[in-house]
Amino acid sequence: MTEQNSTQEHLGEKSRDFAVFLPAISNFFNTFISKQRVTKGAHIPTERIPEGFDRGVEGLNFINPEEGYFTYPTALYSAGHACLDMEKVADRDSMCVNRDRKFSTIVGDSGGYQLGKGVIKFDWKDFEGTKANAVRSNILNWLELTSDWSMTLDVPTWAADDLNSPKTGLNSFQDCLDGTIYNNKFFQKNRLGQTKFLNVLQGDDWETAQIWYDNVKDFEFEGWAMGGINMCDMEVMLKRLIIMRDEKKLDGKDWMHVLGTSQLDWACFLTQVQRQVRKHINEKFTISFDSASAFLSTANGLVYTQNTFTPSRFSFIMDKAPDDKKLKGSDIQFPFDSAIGRRLKMKDVCWYGAGDLNKNNKEGKTSWDSFSYVLMMAHNVYNQIRAVQTANDLNDIEMLKYQPQVGHWRKTKGSDTTDEFSEYVPRNILYFNTLVNEVFTSEKPMDVINNASSFLADIRGTRWQRATGGGKGKNNFSSLFEGG
Repeated sequence: MTEQNSTQEHLGEKSRDFAVFLPAISNFFNTFISKQRVTKGAHIPTERIPEGFDRGVEGLNFINPEEGYFTYPTALYSAGHACLDMEKVADRDSMCVNRDRKFSTIVGDSGGYQLGKGVIKFDWKDFEGTKANAVRSNILNWLELTSDWSMTLDVPTWAADDLNSPKTGLNSFQDCLDGTIYNNKFFQKNRLGQTKFLNVLQGDDWETAQIWYDNVKDFEFEGWAMGGINMCDMEVMLKRLIIMRDEKKLDGKDWMHVLGTSQLDWACFLTQVQRQVRKHINEKFTISFDSASAFLSTANGLVYTQNTFTPSRFSFIMDKAPDDKKLKGSDIQFPFDSAIGRRLKMKDVCWYGAGDLNKNNKEGKTSWDSFSYVLMMAHNVYNQIRAVQTANDLNDIEMLKYQPQVGHWRKTKGSDTTDEFSEYVPRNILYFNTLVNEVFTSEKPMDVINNASSFLADIRGTRWQRATGGGKGKNNFSSLFEGG
């Protein structure tokens, strides 16, 4: 065993007091890890496991503190991807169910997205009937079995849009809100207390977001989840948090999850918000955010190759991974760095050569087999976590030097870098650092937020466009989710 292979990287130790990033584990990845466990190593043949994998396939399980090649203590898993048969779930979802709960924290997504899309079958015609309640019970039981924190079963407002209304029978914002209220009551009445619940907030704009909040705010759940416009418009999020503070709705509510966020600037924004809430309201308060992009991008053969930190580009970069049948049996080192990549040769990724038949007994175009995708997913997760951590580290370094006031901010075009301060961190992140401090220390926080409305509109970016249809009131959550 080489020293390199015997060494673990504990990435959770590098996160300090950052907002918590959650890799959104795909069912595909979970299945490989779980089946290998349940079959006691028989699912993936020994000859297919890379020579550098001294802990076998279980080393890819980053929430395993003993065996992971890199470890990371938090993740999200969705009921929409999971096995909801309680007799089978312990085996099918072993990675998430049979884990060290002292080390790891799983946030469970209730599967509202998949419910609205018809992936989870639901009796919409008899919304409160026996069949629909059976689905609710299965989701509730699964969340309590697998998750430390869980989202309530919200009905996203896009379930009533022109695309999805024919599937759901929902026709309006009110239909979605009424469905969510019923689901909240069902969870509240039937829960066993084995998981803590996050009350999901939706809304297409400030008005509908406020209506939604007023109708669900008094449910006795343990935390909050930000969906709809709440998750992608920082002006709305800050106003919501101030209202929650003043109404004592953050007291004893120790977790807030922001759905479907992967941008590195927002990783920094949410860290600063978390710090302010901890300092001024609730010292135990944690903000988490998730992304499935590390897994979804792999389906297109994309891997994270490097992270870029400049004022004009603050991101992780994905490129096509090598995929060539001529690399079968090659001892060339996998070229991109991670705790996984360092253990791989190209022969571990490019498994099929010319003339080789895949599991369907056909010769495919790709040199990758199913396990190749699992390897690349783990590589991507590592790099996405490190990108989030590095972004926060750089912001903490640069904010010691720069505390620009939002009153001096001006909108610039993409090529205009004359107002940039830092060599590493975009100016909008530095402006936000000072703004959020002012919001939580001011006697008139709503005035501070309103005065910064132009700046806050500028940092909404593409996530807001996707989630709101450009602010026209119709959500397009499909593109937001699928884009990670």
